[in-house]
Amino acid sequence: MRGKPTLRDVAQRAGCSITTTSNILQGRSHMYKEDMVQRVLSAAHELGYRPNATARNLARRRTTTIGVVLDPQHARITHNVYAHDVLDGVLAYLEPRDYDIRLITPRANDPAAVWRRIDNGSIDGVILIAPVMGSPLLEWRHYSSLPAVAVGSTLPDEYLLSQVDIDNDAAMATLTEWVIQQGHRAIGFIKGHPLHWSAHQRERAFRRILSQHGIPIREEWILQGDYGPESGAIAATQLLSQKDLPTAVIAANDDMAVGFMQKCRELEIPVPETISVAGFDDAYWVQRMGIQLTTIQHDRYQVGYLAAQLLLHQLETGDSRPQRILIPGTLVVRRTVAPAYALASVPTPNATILTEGGSRQ
Repeated sequence: MRGKPTLRDVAQRAGCSITTTSNILQGRSHMYKEDMVQRVLSAAHELGYRPNATARNLARRRTTTIGVVLDPQHARITHNVYAHDVLDGVLAYLEPRDYDIRLITPRANDPAAVWRRIDNGSIDGVILIAPVMGSPLLEWRHYSSLPAVAVGSTLPDEYLLSQVDIDNDAAMATLTEWVIQQGHRAIGFIKGHPLHWSAHQRERAFRRILSQHGIPIREEWILQGDYGPESGAIAATQLLSQKDLPTAVIAANDDMAVGFMQKCRELEIPVPETISVAGFDDAYWVQRMGIQLTTIQHDRYQVGYLAAQLLLHQLETGDSRPQRILIPGTLVVRRTVAPAYALASVPTPNATILTEGGSRQ
């Protein structure tokens, strides 16, 4: 036989039609008797036949490639731990199904330019990682007909996007409720980045639970952060300079909680003996540092896995109705929150705040 064997050659060797041969070689062997399946597979093996994936995909109008897009407002994907974990889950679902991944990190803020880069014919669908408020990624319906799933952002219905995320509201409500059960009635809060949907959802849950328990919300104890550890340290400086102080502080993520605790350590304010601290995310880098932080654990890998599953469902069925999957978080109790009755009095600010020159006042 000259040249590469074709599907017709396999069909002739097996003694069946080209359609039957094609179906069996594409995994639809359940439609045929076992002896027919074996004849086709044996013929393909004897001839050294390899299916032309490119031609098959062109016929199906598929690229078997999924785009994974990180919002332009985030750090690059190599610096984004959340994106790493989500990507692991996406790959775990797609690789056994012979789909490839194309990583896309647009830096423009113009929606038309961003979507021209994304929807250029090289992918079948797209997973959007944590689109923030005002993101050009949220304008997808004006510029693209690609199936799309958002992860890491629980979006309003108006965006018509399928989404997979942790249940930020329920998880923060669980954490806040537990802190209250430890006897705390004076509780501060460090907010996440103002452009992140999760930051607003976690803050609303915190406020709601305090209100349900009749606990006053002290606005001077609600401090703005940006999800980075430096903002947690700044929040600590602002909070600990006040005359009246909370007995516990909940940060909207672990990074800010650690930044807060590091500043407390500098000021010789022990955690949890003097002030309790809780975080959110159960970041593994915090555990590697040996910090026994009470926090909320959630499965970022599962977010990616389910997002890929949902996207392929859209591709295979054509069902584009927006769906929302919220994964519950789990409270992880460690050692940074003590019962309120066990806390020592917080030293007066004048005795603990460092001056610019490094001396204590």
